[in-house]
Order: sequence, then structure tokens, then C-alpha cells
Amino acid sequence: MGKWIKFRELSKNDKIFRVINLLIMLAQFVACLIFGFYYIAVGRDDRLFASFGIGILVLAPLLIEYIFRHRFSNVVFLCTEFYILLAGFMGCVLDLYNLTNWFDIVVHILAGYVFALLGIFVIARLNKYSSLNIWTVIVFCFCFTMACELIWELLEWFADNCLGQTSQGDFVEGYNAPLVTDTMIDILCNFGGGIVFCLHYLLGKYCPRSLGIRFFEKELAKGETIERPYNKNVLLLDASKNEKKTQADVDNSINEKIDTNENLEEDNENIDNTEEKHKNNTKNQEKDKK
Repeated sequence: MGKWIKFRELSKNDKIFRVINLLIMLAQFVACLIFGFYYIAVGRDDRLFASFGIGILVLAPLLIEYIFRHRFSNVVFLCTEFYILLAGFMGCVLDLYNLTNWFDIVVHILAGYVFALLGIFVIARLNKYSSLNIWTVIVFCFCFTMACELIWELLEWFADNCLGQTSQGDFVEGYNAPLVTDTMIDILCNFGGGIVFCLHYLLGKYCPRSLGIRFFEKELAKGETIERPYNKNVLLLDASKNEKKTQADVDNSINEKIDTNENLEEDNENIDNTEEKHKNNTKNQEKDKK
């Protein structure tokens, strides 16, 4: 979170980004209400909680901002709304989890990556981010995404057992509970998404190119970044840059010395000319006296 800044005080790009985020949020909220009333009309009670619940969840980032008087960064806001769009609106409200076999897998893999990415946002509020070790960030972000997955599965269990939903599949006859297969697949997919983030973060730190990690750090960690550790590739790249800079400095120094010498020669010529003029004037004055 960042310090609360009034909308008119934001930069032009931040204003545009902010408006886009708010439009996405508003569109999802209205769509959830429309589908909620539609499910009432057709008697789909199993979709009512999902429709109105997701509609309220869509507004959560904005409500949190106003309650705590701190703004989320535009990237955090967009990531949150995008995940709610996939996992909440498309998955629960439109019921794509039950209509397709692959959508749930894609959403949980993506969630594993996004939640791990948001772990940077959380750890930067708990510690001075730039002073942290790279492996500390990786371990924290991975644990954070797995904790988010745990909470999500608990919410699905609560919805199924207390609100009559079917988030974790249909109940098995004789057990009065769904199979754990869906839950385990979700956890494994989230685990995979978290691993993808860890690999991306490591590559961004140990390769000459940051691969977008530096941008996410600045957006999520209040402008702070963790300096890349020195490795062979980075050293070669930095040495090449320093060599170019050194050669350029040498060339500039030589040019400055040449210019200085030329100026000194001109000054000496001017002095010689002045002395000659003075001698000539002195001779002329002596002749006039005679």
C-alpha cells in the first residue's frame, strides 16, 4: 500500500490506469448482480451465493483502500480484479469449473503465480525490502501462495457444507462429502504456479536481464529493489559497460588536453605579438625624440 493520494494529484498515467481498474471492477459488479437475479428467476439456488458473494468480493480492494486510507498500487489492484474475474466470475458465476475440465487447472496455476507475486507486496510491508536476501523473498512468496490456496480451499469447503454449493464436486453417496481429488489437484496446480514464480524470480536476479522482475519489485515494494547478486554473466556485462565508459573517459581526457594545448599555443602567440608591438612602439618613440 502507498500513502493516500487524492485522484486529482495522481500523474496522468496513474489516472488512466486507475480509471481502467475501476471500470473493470464496476463491470464485474454489475454482471454479478445481473446473473444473480437471473439465477433467482430460473431457480438456480446453487449459483446465488456465488453470484452475490463474488459481487461483494469484487468491491473488496476499493473498500479496503477507503477503510485504511491507503492506496493499492495499480498493479496490485489489477492483479486482484483479474484473478477475481477468472476464479470468481468466470469460474463460479458462469460455472466454468463444472462446464469444462481444464479451466479449474488453468486458474489454480495462474493463482499460484499471482499470489506468489503479491507476496512481494506483503513482505515489503513487513521488512525493508532492499535489505532482504533473495532466498528469503523466494521462500516467503512460495509459502504465501500456498497459504492463500489453503484459505481458498477452506472457503470452498465452507460453501459446500454450509451453503449447499458444489465447489469441490458432487457429494459421494454414503459419505455425504465430495472426493478429495478436486482439492488435491487444485493444491498441486497452485504448487506448480508457485514454482514457476520462483524460477522466474531467480532468472530475473541471476541473468543479465531482469525479465520484468525489477518492474514488479518497484510497483509492489514501494519503489525498492534487491540488487542482483554478482555472477559471471553479470560481471562480464558490467565489465563491458565499465570498459566502454573508461575508454570514453580516456578519449574525452585526451581531447580536453589537446584543446588545452591549442589554447596555450594561441595564448603564447598573442603574448609574442604583444611584445613585438611593444618593442616597435618603443623604437618609434626613440626615433621621434632624436
